[in-house]
Amino acid sequence: MKVILGVVCAVVVAAAIFASLTIGDRIAPTVRPDGPEEEALARLREFIAPRRRLLRSAISLMFGLLIGLPAASHWQDWLLFRHGVSFGVKDPQFHQDVSWYVFRLPFLTFLLGWLSGVVILVLFLTVIGNYINGGIRTTGPAPHVTSQVKLQVSVLLAALAILKAAQYWLHRFTLTVSTRGFVRGAGYTDVKAVLPAYNLLILISLAAAVLLLWNVRQRGWRLPVIAVGLWAVVAII
Repeated sequence: MKVILGVVCAVVVAAAIFASLTIGDRIAPTVRPDGPEEEALARLREFIAPRRRLLRSAISLMFGLLIGLPAASHWQDWLLFRHGVSFGVKDPQFHQDVSWYVFRLPFLTFLLGWLSGVVILVLFLTVIGNYINGGIRTTGPAPHVTSQVKLQVSVLLAALAILKAAQYWLHRFTLTVSTRGFVRGAGYTDVKAVLPAYNLLILISLAAAVLLLWNVRQRGWRLPVIAVGLWAVVAII
């Protein structure tokens, strides 16, 4: 089971990276402006061109092994998740069976955190790939991101926002073992302040995902930046 989990996670990471880099190559602009930046990138692209598929495969495989295989250490959480049984006792705050906290919550917490890390990695490699391909320009009279690259990046950011909302939803359940008060468990501050804050962050994260997708048809990144800024303020508070 440990080996299977590691292999599955490695394949997921490698496939996600390979697919995103392939999309980036296919949406690369055919016409690029002249300039020192473009001259340097053109030489790099000439070197990459005959080895493009090989490099994509190598990068995907390398990160797949680096990020996927360590996930095998959570094989016990996976087994508990698969074979959990009901305890017949519910917690007083969320009315979830206690088995949820023993069998489900640990693996789901790991999974969402791991997936968020994968999306961030894919986003980082996608931005680099699109920069090399010319879809992202940082210098010149009008630095910009092409509409195709904007769509690809927005989808990845929206996926990250949705995963973040799911993480906040899970964090709510950790309040049942909070140590903020004099006794272990959800105290007054947890129920009246922290829990509503998590609920608000869920809504803001989902709103940010919607704005990121809707912003594909708009100019600039003003609306997503506002949503992310609001999320940051609420998270800090």
